[in-house]
Amino acid sequence: MNIQFRRLLPHESSLYRTIRLECLKQYPENFGSNYQDEIKKKKLFFEDHLENENPDNFVIGGFYNDRLIAISGFNRYDSLKTKHRGRIIQVYVTPEFQGHNIGFNLVKATVEEAFNNEEIEQIEIDVLVNNTKAESIYSKIGFKTYGIQEKYLKIGEMYFNHRMMYIFADNYHSS
Repeated sequence: MNIQFRRLLPHESSLYRTIRLECLKQYPENFGSNYQDEIKKKKLFFEDHLENENPDNFVIGGFYNDRLIAISGFNRYDSLKTKHRGRIIQVYVTPEFQGHNIGFNLVKATVEEAFNNEEIEQIEIDVLVNNTKAESIYSKIGFKTYGIQEKYLKIGEMYFNHRMMYIFADNYHSS
């Protein structure tokens, strides 16, 4: 299966919006945002960043035959003391393409694109503890757990714990 991974372009912000809303609808327990709130927004978090080609906030897309089938966003912190760090958010692969190593390659492409900026020294990623597939992917890439936040999300009467992970540029390049 030939999947192309690249940054989304300004004219692809509507493709991003469609797949982002899809992931929130399909897997509400895997994301901090929810479909009901996001669909009401005129612009989602990354839409302006995409349209304005913000180099510090981008989305890597996975394309199969020119169809966007996966997304992974990178958000660089912007304060003077934290701009050496960023976080990967909104990782999603459409259901029919899951199980083909696309998530691994998508996150890896996002890490590599972020570390292309020599000012980025550390990347964080979060995953709900029950999402063992995603956690396994992140660990294989080199992310290390630094904490668990209990009762991070509450959906109805159910709570979900949250695993926080990080990777350093110097550790990633040496592996």
